Amino acid sequence: MFSRIFAVIMCVISFFTTPFSLIGAKTDLKKELAKGSFESPYIVRPLSDITVNGVSVEEYSIITPDGALYANAAETLRDEIYKACGTKIEVSKGNTEKTFIIDEALYDTDTFSLKVENGKIYIKGSKSTGISRGITAFADEVLLSAQGTFNFEDGYEFTKTFSDYVTYEGFGAVGDGKTDDFEAIVKTHEYANENNLCVFANETATYYIGGASKTAYIKTNTNWSTARFVIDDTEVENRSAWIFNIAPSKSGINITDKVSPLKIDATKLGTSLESESLVVLTDSNVKRYIRKGANQNSGSNQTDVILVDENGNISSDTPLIWDFNAITGATAYPIDSETLTLKGGFFTTLANNAASEYTYYARGIQVRRSNTIIDGLYHDIKNEGETGSPYSAFVSLSCCADVTVKNCTFTGHKKYKTIGSAGTSVTMGTYDIGAATAINAKFINCNQTNDITDGDYWGIAGTNYCKNLMYDGCALSRFDAHQGVLNATVINSVLGHHGIKLIGSGTALIENTIVLSDSFVALRSDYGSTWNGDLIIRNCKFYPTGVSTHIIDAENTEDHDFGYTCYLPQRIEIDGFYVHRIGINYLFTVVNPNHLLDSYKAEYPVVPPQEITVNDFSNLLSRTLYVSLNTAMFDVEKLA
Repeated sequence: MFSRIFAVIMCVISFFTTPFSLIGAKTDLKKELAKGSFESPYIVRPLSDITVNGVSVEEYSIITPDGALYANAAETLRDEIYKACGTKIEVSKGNTEKTFIIDEALYDTDTFSLKVENGKIYIKGSKSTGISRGITAFADEVLLSAQGTFNFEDGYEFTKTFSDYVTYEGFGAVGDGKTDDFEAIVKTHEYANENNLCVFANETATYYIGGASKTAYIKTNTNWSTARFVIDDTEVENRSAWIFNIAPSKSGINITDKVSPLKIDATKLGTSLESESLVVLTDSNVKRYIRKGANQNSGSNQTDVILVDENGNISSDTPLIWDFNAITGATAYPIDSETLTLKGGFFTTLANNAASEYTYYARGIQVRRSNTIIDGLYHDIKNEGETGSPYSAFVSLSCCADVTVKNCTFTGHKKYKTIGSAGTSVTMGTYDIGAATAINAKFINCNQTNDITDGDYWGIAGTNYCKNLMYDGCALSRFDAHQGVLNATVINSVLGHHGIKLIGSGTALIENTIVLSDSFVALRSDYGSTWNGDLIIRNCKFYPTGVSTHIIDAENTEDHDFGYTCYLPQRIEIDGFYVHRIGINYLFTVVNPNHLLDSYKAEYPVVPPQEITVNDFSNLLSRTLYVSLNTAMFDVEKLA
């Protein structure tokens, strides 16, 4: 009884104190966040400065002739310099002494050049291969691989000749934003795949993609540069057809008959493979992730994803997370050893206005090839109306390993209402980023077009069955692992209204990160709030957006079978943590409001933490942190 009274008192205190702390939280970051495309302040840049004959580029400007080709190139140059050293230079029409001069395009050549003469940098390109394409090549090959200060000296010259490529125009694309270029795009990639050629988009084109049931399969390097793509989803023939599929060179191989049951500590698959592969295992006899709540279900087939070499050795970085007493499905996806790169591209989706039901649209980019880099892509959304069906993410990773998505901008989707599986109204939305059965997926220096704290938009990302996921230098509304992740890393980032949502095991490392949400970490209650492993939080800041007083949101009434034993993080290490609020702070929520006495008997008990260490904790007025009002579930009460 006393614990319940104490809980009520604490909620009342929180109700009165929280509004004062929210004033500061909203004024500190809200203006910048509301602008959209907010960048994490923790991004690590390779250069401290770029100079010309010892003079910082801060004193320089960019001048160009008139025309879209040159305007695009000026924006690209400014962005690449900023990406390399954090300096933003101006685009000017006037001729000054300290300038980057983007000159008239060279005709009938595939060569890009950059030269330094008398303290000025002259940049030239061709209308066929563009100018922005050459600027990003220079940045990738020179600026981003340098360290310290990069100095342009008089006489310096960089040239890049592009060869072995095809264009969409060569196969009939018009690029006027009105003519449907989808068929030409599909044929271009077919030809490029057959002849191992790169694909280049026209830097000033706008390619319109209609609703035909087609997919462009990409198996070669593709450079979209500053080209625009309009994807019209208002009349779609097949909502399950992806626009682009980044396809592996070899298809998956069914190896079910070759694999015997495996224990969780197995180090060998039990069969050799033709090459290193990502292997997806299933046991349909066992159900995991038996969801609770408005979107309840009867669970999913036990699934695991591992990396296996040609001799059948399971990588120590991707150990099994379940015993497989039976294997009803096993597929090996050979890993391409060479890296495939997609560069640039400005994509606009004209959203479907279909009924608000769980009828998912693909209509984006599916990545099924390992060793792929997506660099500099931009995606926004228009035409969202009163109703809409969700999307299966604009960039979706599946059955692949070692994929990096960097310097990309995404967009949060509008939320809609529908009826969930429990027969009640639920909020339904779309992820712009998705991953399932993916290993070693990295999202680096990515952001989104809308305010990451605006709850009118759905969380930006969702994942299932992944291992070794990373955000580094991202400013996004959400990091989310639904049906489990093994090892999650969030560093140098800013997370918005949906914060960090986790289910899984291994090590969750959160470092140099700001979260603006109702909790710093939310262990998803619909999957039992389980994390069987370590939670490490270092040098982080938390700006609460609600009236809650906790850092970790975990809820489990211990009366539901989720298909596994549920754990709270077994080892929690906090070293450097600031909460921007006034009032009492708790590490955990009330995990189970019924579990207030030591004598409580749970049907499906949650395993409590085994070790908690807290150093350098503070809020606006206090340096004290309590474990939880649910004292019966924890061995300690006061942490710091």
